[in-house]
Amino acid sequence: MKMNSFIFMKLFIHSVTALLSLLFFSACSTPSTVDYDRTLLEQMRNYESYSIVPREERSAGQHLSLTEIVDRRVVQAIHQSLQERGLRPDENSPDCRIAFFTTTEKRTEMQDLGLAGGYYRHGWKSGGWSSYAPVSIDEYEEGTLILDVIDTQSGQLAWRGATSRRLGHSAPNEGEVQTAVSQILTEFPPAND
Repeated sequence: MKMNSFIFMKLFIHSVTALLSLLFFSACSTPSTVDYDRTLLEQMRNYESYSIVPREERSAGQHLSLTEIVDRRVVQAIHQSLQERGLRPDENSPDCRIAFFTTTEKRTEMQDLGLAGGYYRHGWKSGGWSSYAPVSIDEYEEGTLILDVIDTQSGQLAWRGATSRRLGHSAPNEGEVQTAVSQILTEFPPAND
């Protein structure tokens, strides 16, 4: 009977640990966030052309600018995503201008590694249970890519989308950049509220 309770406790702890791990890892990816000016909604739906704000103009007020390589990757990803939505590039008289920039933020993540413990015997008495809960603290940098759509006619910010991810040791490759830009632009132009 004592052995069955030990096995049950062990299975219970492993199940709880697996469930907590699943919840933790599903929370690691950050969905894109979007906001837009509802007064410009009809204009946004009628956009046919765009231009991308030049690098020099975008990086003027930014304390952290992208390398030229990553900047080109973002520009290419924007072109591809917008052209897939039926917009065409037009440097002379675009319906909207696209600007993008990045921010970084230091993050701290605490993770409970689950309940740990063991069965023990003390002298002539029956067994017991002891436990402890180790905690892991992880400090990392999170990067956010923000895309702005500026209405050319009014000069106002019409739409903004952003996505964040944990930064690694190397710059994002073309596929990662394309995925991030596509994720942001899935809601552009906005659908009916």
